[in-house]
Amino acid sequence: MILLRWLAGLAFRGRELVSLLVFVGFGMWISSQSPQTQSHLRIALTGSVLFPVQAIVSKVVFRRGLQAELDRLRTENVKLQQDKAVLLQLGDFQTSLREFEGIRGNLRHPVVGARLVSRDPLRLGGLWIVDVGSDSGVKEGMAVLSSTGLVGRVLSSSNTHAKVQSLADPDCRVAVLSTRSMNPGILHSIDGSGVFVEFSVTSDIKTGDTLMTWGAGGIFPRGIPVGQVGSIRKTPANVLRTASVAPFQDPWSVNAVFVLLRPPSLRVMSDSFLSTVPGKSEVRR
Repeated sequence: MILLRWLAGLAFRGRELVSLLVFVGFGMWISSQSPQTQSHLRIALTGSVLFPVQAIVSKVVFRRGLQAELDRLRTENVKLQQDKAVLLQLGDFQTSLREFEGIRGNLRHPVVGARLVSRDPLRLGGLWIVDVGSDSGVKEGMAVLSSTGLVGRVLSSSNTHAKVQSLADPDCRVAVLSTRSMNPGILHSIDGSGVFVEFSVTSDIKTGDTLMTWGAGGIFPRGIPVGQVGSIRKTPANVLRTASVAPFQDPWSVNAVFVLLRPPSLRVMSDSFLSTVPGKSEVRR
């Protein structure tokens, strides 16, 4: 036991020399083997020594390649999502265009199609920007409609875009008629959350009546469908009645519209008549 401890201590103190002797002895032993055995030993030693390094390098390369592929796929996915959104918008516009052809023959003025590109977030009812402007003949005051009914009017236009005021905007006023009784009323929105019509307490307007534009005021031509009358209630003074209206074109979901290329005509209502109706004009800012 003492001899083994002495040999171990000697080996530890001279470990460099011991390592050299072991390496030389191992080399001499390999040299004495046959070429076939030497080849097997080289392959085994090389694999055992270099395998961990090779595994680490391969893992790093794989992860870098995988990350690059993920980045490429994410970029392609974003582009595909953008292309899909554009195609869906074009599809909706084409559908609206086909539906609009059914009523286009009833209009005596040309129209230009437009897509909604943005909304004013501060106005609940709707101030919109559409992608047509004066270059396409769009001017202030022109009526805006869809394949199902009236949408609003053009407030202003630049070369390539126009600002549109919808029926649900609180500053909007539209003169309408009941297609059944031909009695008039004024369409408006109180806070942008709904559309209503006000009419005289003696007017023959009933739940279920269809409303169309009257033509008074010169902004909207007569006969454009607007909506259907809902529940009716009296005002506190019992001078007017107010009824909810379900627009044929929902102002909050419209995407594609058509601008009627008809400049507003002169007002036909007298000042005395304007003083008797709320709003005093069809559409005002």
